[in-house]
Amino acid sequence: MFILDDPGATMAGLAIIAFGYVVFGFTGFGASLFTIPVLTQFLPLPLVLALAAVLDLGGAVTVGIHGRRDAALSELKWLIPFSLAGAVLGVSLLVSLPRTASLAALGVFIGGYGVYQLASRRKTTRISQTWAPLAGAIGGATGTLFGMGGPPYLIYLTRRIEDKDALRATMGLMVWFSLAIRLLVFALAGVLLQPGLATGLVWFVPAAALGLWIGNRIHRRAASALVVRILYGLLIVSGSSLLARALVAASS
Repeated sequence: MFILDDPGATMAGLAIIAFGYVVFGFTGFGASLFTIPVLTQFLPLPLVLALAAVLDLGGAVTVGIHGRRDAALSELKWLIPFSLAGAVLGVSLLVSLPRTASLAALGVFIGGYGVYQLASRRKTTRISQTWAPLAGAIGGATGTLFGMGGPPYLIYLTRRIEDKDALRATMGLMVWFSLAIRLLVFALAGVLLQPGLATGLVWFVPAAALGLWIGNRIHRRAASALVVRILYGLLIVSGSSLLARALVAASS
């Protein structure tokens, strides 16, 4: 049963989709942090994951095409191969890694890093590109394990790229790559055959497109320093979400 049978739930779904893609259009990252927890209150999780993956891929393509000239390709050529290796590693760890403890540790690290950066008054220094293999591998692995590969990429890229347009475009392309791999896995596993996927896309794509348009306009008017601080705020949200999932899993 799709949420369209409940007008109130449908409006809530449309509103959270629009808000999530305002965030995505502004930062190139983060829509699923808001959309997945809300939509799972109304829809089956496999359907929500499929919807989020397709919508996020469309958002990443839009951001990537819009800012393709700004993307730092020199960063992507290092991140992408190690991200792929990390994704393969994540698949192998699915059966052996203590999932709840790993989820909690990752949440504490990502959220703590965001808090530290927001609280720090020192100017952020640029790190070496030698950190790219680690960031790519962790991002690929966490994307496979927990469906959240963006934060490790973001932690690295915010310490490498100062220009807000280049940062968003590069992050958008990394999200595109990560989602393309995840959609391939979903397709092979039959997740994309979920009943209601086509109907959900018909309703949610316009809301996502509106959100992307608004987010892009906000991004063009915002100062680079503000964009970076909001990104650190999203890291806190990401870490909190992972930690909450770990606590729920531990109590069940």
